[in-house]
Amino acid sequence: MYADLKQICSAVNISIELASATSVISRPRGRLIRVITAHALLMSFLLSDPLEAGFGPSLVICEDLEQLDSTYEWAVCLLRHATRSLPTRYVGFSASLNDPTDLADWLDVHPTAFISFRPRDRDQALQFSIQSFTIPHSASLFKAMAKPTHTAIKMVPPGENAIVFVSSRVMCHSTALNLLTQCMLEMDSTRGYIPETTSDEYVEDACARLQDASLADYVNKGVGFFHGGIKKQDRLIILGLFAEGIIRVLIVPHESVMSLPVRAAVVVVMGTQYINTMDRSNSGDHQVLDYSLPTIVRMQSHAVRHSGAGHLFLFCQTEAKDTLTRFLNDGLPLESQLAEASTLVEWLKIRKWNRKDKKQDLIDILSFSFLARRVVSNPSYYDCTSTDGNGSLSRIVDGLFEQVS
Repeated sequence: MYADLKQICSAVNISIELASATSVISRPRGRLIRVITAHALLMSFLLSDPLEAGFGPSLVICEDLEQLDSTYEWAVCLLRHATRSLPTRYVGFSASLNDPTDLADWLDVHPTAFISFRPRDRDQALQFSIQSFTIPHSASLFKAMAKPTHTAIKMVPPGENAIVFVSSRVMCHSTALNLLTQCMLEMDSTRGYIPETTSDEYVEDACARLQDASLADYVNKGVGFFHGGIKKQDRLIILGLFAEGIIRVLIVPHESVMSLPVRAAVVVVMGTQYINTMDRSNSGDHQVLDYSLPTIVRMQSHAVRHSGAGHLFLFCQTEAKDTLTRFLNDGLPLESQLAEASTLVEWLKIRKWNRKDKKQDLIDILSFSFLARRVVSNPSYYDCTSTDGNGSLSRIVDGLFEQVS
């Protein structure tokens, strides 16, 4: 986002900087945009009260609110509480939600300034195809998906390209090999996906600039990779070749979807599950988890373009097909994660708050949270028995202090 805004800001004489926890709300010189993560904003409140007396930002823009987690919500909640007596305006952007009214109310958005669109209402043409598989998450599943993925790639118009999302970095190379095998079988070509109009010399020169020589074996077949494990210089070269149309297939692990800066005419999501290598059961087996709905929507967004129609191909397990189809057509659900996450408990421990002196203070701050709206609108989701917001927050706070003690 910083890179996208930098050029625009220079043209209109506005400064922009990547803010840290210590500089996020210090008094600027002139007009200034600060870009900060939710985590860094939360850290600024842990260090001290980041607002100078009577000074605060005139505008706060909350991006990607469909990705709202406990850290994001608590950071914005603290900021809203700190600016409650200041003329600070809040603006929020989100992917399509099935019920965004509480989200707008949380940010004090006036009804006349609240605009919501369903996914089917978008201006840009987007075709959507979904195919289900009964094979469990495994190497066999990815081999079975290789042929329909290659078929989808063949639909890419001349001069356009495709993005393929896979479950992990480990799967990038094996997926590329499966796709190139399909390419050789069906197209009988040793050039892979390289356009016929591209000279071998040009491709060789591009491969010679790569620091990781192993990438060249795929780049010279028109396939590239994008993820944090690739050196920055190589990522830039791959993105440049992708923009030129030399690399026509870009394979991306699901965890890199948020940092991917390009779009494509065809986007293929090869499966909607991944193996959680950070958490093993007692048997030592890895846990298979589903992609979050916001992650799938972010993948879908890379097929939405300002010129020409995009096409999303989604491959998933049979039991998930109806659910994914419904939410991609009608919008995402959004509930607060603040009450069930450890964010608030850790906050209380660090700030050394106790129930006797700080219970009402915590309730007051939580009244500025998205949670405070949702416990009234959907009390059963939060194990509340009534729509009394203050009573529900009091019960939640009591439970938090019990975890701290």
